[in-house]
Amino acid sequence: MLCEELPKIMWFENNNDYTECDGLFHYIVLPDTADKTMTVKIWCGEYCYGKSKDIIVSERTFFMTNEGREEMIEYIRNENSSYHK
Repeated sequence: MLCEELPKIMWFENNNDYTECDGLFHYIVLPDTADKTMTVKIWCGEYCYGKSKDIIVSERTFFMTNEGREEMIEYIRNENSSYHK
């Protein structure tokens, strides 16, 4: 299931991003350690984030907390479910 390997908060606190896909559904988590937030960007297609910045279909920012991580997982899974309908 999508997000099962999503790193814990410490990963993002160390300014590491994370990306995952489910077929053509892709997302990336971009941390902002200054604001203590994590922004999720979602796109659909064949290419990586670097080649897909112009086709982001959804974006949302979450607090860099365990609760924010759980909200982020719910958001990503809901977006993925909507995409695959």
